[in-house]
Amino acid sequence: LFMSLAGAFLYCMNYYIVEPSSTMYVNALGAHDAAGATLIGMMPIASFFSAIAYSVWTNKIYRSPFLVSCCLMVSGNIVYSAAFNYKSLSMALIVRFMTGLGGLKMIVRRYIADTTCLSIRTSVNALLGMVIAAGSALGPGCAIMLSNFDFIISMPITNTELWFNAMTGPGWFMAVMWSIFSITLW
Repeated sequence: LFMSLAGAFLYCMNYYIVEPSSTMYVNALGAHDAAGATLIGMMPIASFFSAIAYSVWTNKIYRSPFLVSCCLMVSGNIVYSAAFNYKSLSMALIVRFMTGLGGLKMIVRRYIADTTCLSIRTSVNALLGMVIAAGSALGPGCAIMLSNFDFIISMPITNTELWFNAMTGPGWFMAVMWSIFSITLW
């Protein structure tokens, strides 16, 4: 139950962490300001589709859907940040959609409904609401804090550079957080 709630927190944090930098990011990728809203909106659109798939998949098991969700979140955040190197808006939009496919709030709701007894279900749902609100509030706050960092890491083997700045920092940060969560879940 704790891991489910932690996953919901991270998901909401991941959803909102790109808001402060989305306009700046799409501008750096060569698009107009309005594309920032599209960048933000790709995640909930994909979550709609993933909710259907996860609802069927969680009829028998929870761990596998959770792990697939985590893999989508880790890889999506890494590629989201790497889109800056390629100056590709379409790449950023596609991986935000991919990140949305990792939306595990449906899995969490299903887990709560199936595993908690009636006497505490209302309390657990209230706790889920608090976790969602906290993640939604901390996402933009973390993005603001990450905007203070600006550096480049040279990768000698691939001869590429990884940028960590206000636009890519949220993706790198969330990739690390989802990696830690995935390892713990495993």
